[in-house]
Amino acid sequence: MALTVVALYLFTRDKWPLELTSLGLLAVLTAGFALFPYQDFDPLHLFYGFAHEALIAVCALMVLGQGLVRTGALEPIGRMLAHLWARAPRFSLLVVLVVGAVLSAFVNNTPIVVLLLPILVSVCLRSGTSPSSVLMPMGFATLVGGMATTIGTSTNLLVVSVAADLGLPRFGMFDFVVPAAIAAGVASVY
Repeated sequence: MALTVVALYLFTRDKWPLELTSLGLLAVLTAGFALFPYQDFDPLHLFYGFAHEALIAVCALMVLGQGLVRTGALEPIGRMLAHLWARAPRFSLLVVLVVGAVLSAFVNNTPIVVLLLPILVSVCLRSGTSPSSVLMPMGFATLVGGMATTIGTSTNLLVVSVAADLGLPRFGMFDFVVPAAIAAGVASVY
């Protein structure tokens, strides 16, 4: 409990980088379990999670997402949406929701939101539309789109990985589509 309080205190201060604080806490935990063994717990068990396929997949998707944002690979889609919005705002909102949902099914939704956010805010300011009436549906669409595939969200990746670890049959790439479609139906009413 004391280590948790120390960790929270150190995380809220910017005296040391977050990475250094985390590594230090991991070292203290490892040393503590090595010096004061707890039943049959091996301190190396603390490091097994770093090699878990779900963590590696989430990190790879984060790298992919940052690459898309930094290279501007999604910029043409953003420009196309901005031009379309000037002609047909309601249809454009539908296109934004569908494009955001489809892209977030295969890429982490954070870079998708980062790409669409400035475009949608500037379009809303130019057209006099309330940004919340566009940004909230876009956020929901990216969340629902991410739920549709096993790689769309880190939660789905974790569920698939834990199920495989428990010996359950592996999920297919699109096994989450039906629940996501139901969620999309409910979200579209909103």
